[in-house]
Amino acid sequence: MKIAFPDPAMALRILAIALVLAAFGYFLVPVTGLNTLDPRMLFAGGLLAGALIGGLLARLQFARREESGTESIFVGNLAFRMPPDALRELFEQYGEVHAVRLMTDRVTRKPRGFGFVVMNKRDARAAIKALNGKEFFGRQLKVNVAHERKPRPEQQQAA
Repeated sequence: MKIAFPDPAMALRILAIALVLAAFGYFLVPVTGLNTLDPRMLFAGGLLAGALIGGLLARLQFARREESGTESIFVGNLAFRMPPDALRELFEQYGEVHAVRLMTDRVTRKPRGFGFVVMNKRDARAAIKALNGKEFFGRQLKVNVAHERKPRPEQQQAA
């Protein structure tokens, strides 16, 4: 299980929620006629309830932030004669494209037939599902989530 701590802004929101509920318990509940309850206990209960509610709000914010991150997509089996902007235009049908990178040979500078597209995670999933196996410039695309490159054996020995 991954433990994530709230950023300072969220911590202040949690504290504000806790203090508002504590003040409600301390000042407003006795006014409503519930004088049988000790105001200090209501203040402590309000702090506890505020902390719990704030914690739940923080968890929801972290879940939204994880969902709204970006995803790098591997696109393989690209046609060598494909115009550079064609890949961006293809993926923009499924959402905002943050970056497109077509790989070229270091020596000849000719296309290597694959590239990477960076999109929002939700849009990336839709694009992968729709475009994997689709024909584009006469070739059947291979589209999936990009994984980190594994180090080459000669780089491992040098380290």
